[in-house]
Amino acid sequence: MSDSIISNEKVCFYCGTTNDIHKHHIFHQFGNRDKSEQDGCWIYLCMHHHDDYSKECIHNNPQFELAVKKFCQYVWEQKHGTREQFRERYGKSYL
Repeated sequence: MSDSIISNEKVCFYCGTTNDIHKHHIFHQFGNRDKSEQDGCWIYLCMHHHDDYSKECIHNNPQFELAVKKFCQYVWEQKHGTREQFRERYGKSYL
């Protein structure tokens, strides 16, 4: 398991709770889940903000998901490389 480039603290990235915490791979589509794990592109989310059927769940809230992807890409570029390198690794840029 890699360290997250965002936060390794086991609290929900969205609301800060420590209850029912799940690991969310930020770039999980198109075969990028393993790359997300390797690069530390993941966060902790509580059940309500990860897999719940609510509108606040990252999988049901496109604005929340895009904001997290943009933030993670920004951090990745600061730590790992250029925007073009990100695009080559993950297939597209979110910034």
